[in-house]
Amino acid sequence: MTDLRKYTFSKKEELLFWLALAAAGLAVSYLMYRNILFAAVVLPFSGRIRSFVTDSLIERRRRRYITEFKDFLFMASTAIGAGRSMKDAISEAIPSLRNIHGSRSVLVHDLEKAYERMEIGGENDINVLRDMAELSGLEDVHDFVTIYSICKMTGASLITALNKAAAVIMEKMSIDREIEELIRRKESEGLVIFAMPVIIILFLNITAPDYIAPLYETIAGRIIMTVVCASSIGIYAMIQKIVSVEI
Repeated sequence: MTDLRKYTFSKKEELLFWLALAAAGLAVSYLMYRNILFAAVVLPFSGRIRSFVTDSLIERRRRRYITEFKDFLFMASTAIGAGRSMKDAISEAIPSLRNIHGSRSVLVHDLEKAYERMEIGGENDINVLRDMAELSGLEDVHDFVTIYSICKMTGASLITALNKAAAVIMEKMSIDREIEELIRRKESEGLVIFAMPVIIILFLNITAPDYIAPLYETIAGRIIMTVVCASSIGIYAMIQKIVSVEI
């Protein structure tokens, strides 16, 4: 099963990351210093940049996972309502989820592993689902497993519980989308401020290169450019901190 709290780059992603980092370093060093040797300055920050990219990929995968999990709940409640066991419900849901979300779906992969453990390994379904919830690190998945285990032990209506769980997840997703839209607008406004110094410098390089030349030819100019770079990084970090909202 997949640990959603971690992310490992594939060979292709690893190559793309370093190519993108090198391209960004060359572009920034030439624009800010007119010397591509300054591109090496990004190397000490490669670990932090990699961490930022990894966190973004983890968050995107978690959001996709919970969307797929909502669909699974509806499929599972239908199958269980027809008298199927959880193992059979998982088996029947896998092809449908693969058709909807594609063969690279992380949830489909996890459900396939869960079914193998139940069918071939003979493991208890509650234990398997608990492992899946633990690795996901998602509150909604934990709640589902808790509800399922309680209903199974007490004989309560599992169908009703699954439908309510799916309804709650959909409501949270709706609120999440509204918050994301608001954050996206504010983030766009912040990115305009972040990009403004770079746009101005690029504009002056194109329209008035002699006017901006002292910034590239004197020590004071180099210091000013360095301050501009540091300020831009600080602004971007502040923007990310402001728009980071956890539901």
